[in-house]
Amino acid sequence: MRQLNLAIDVRSDARISDFAGPGWAGVIDAMRQLHVGLLSRCFIHGVADTGKTHLLSALCESYLDMGHTAIQVSLIELVNAPVEVLQALESFDLVALDDLDAIVGMPHWEEAIYHLINRSEQRQLVFVARSPATHLPIGLPDLQSRLAQAASFGLPAGENIEDRRALLSAVLKRNGWHFDPVITEHLIEHGSHRPGLMLKTLAKLKPLFEAQRRKPSVALIRQTLAMIDQDLIEHSQT
Repeated sequence: MRQLNLAIDVRSDARISDFAGPGWAGVIDAMRQLHVGLLSRCFIHGVADTGKTHLLSALCESYLDMGHTAIQVSLIELVNAPVEVLQALESFDLVALDDLDAIVGMPHWEEAIYHLINRSEQRQLVFVARSPATHLPIGLPDLQSRLAQAASFGLPAGENIEDRRALLSAVLKRNGWHFDPVITEHLIEHGSHRPGLMLKTLAKLKPLFEAQRRKPSVALIRQTLAMIDQDLIEHSQT
């Protein structure tokens, strides 16, 4: 069981190795510490489209590959369900709760998350939100205190070109893609800078390059550049 019916989809192509660059060093070290049991509670935060969900998917896939149980749940998908649904999470070694912002201001959900933490001494919990735990306007002080005790890590937003270059290189290497330098530089310089958006753009380009094992044609390069530009326009409108 990789996910609840109400959980977000776990992306089988997400890998922790996708995240590289100086801005990701602390986050990746935290993932390593989770794997070896040095961390039991982790709070990850970042503005929209910084790759939070992709990172959670990669973490869960890594746990599954190691023979452990892991589940990734979007609280946006659960807030209209009975809070008792959280009991189904208690059999997993790792529980990754995405979109924690969704339960802020909902007393019954805040209390349910608090009790889940209390009942999870033997499992690891990862929380994800757009803001640090100390900045979330949570009404239940005990929950705010528990979340603030977790090791907290912010995700880079893509302002550093070296982060963008490293992330792109890592994803291309893992997929065995060979981009023409014109495409690579155009994506880094003129494509969407935020990690999550760059990953979405690469997912759209995937069909073009999956079977590409030779130098791309001029026509393919032009098509790719046009798709990158179109993606940037669409992202700027959302």
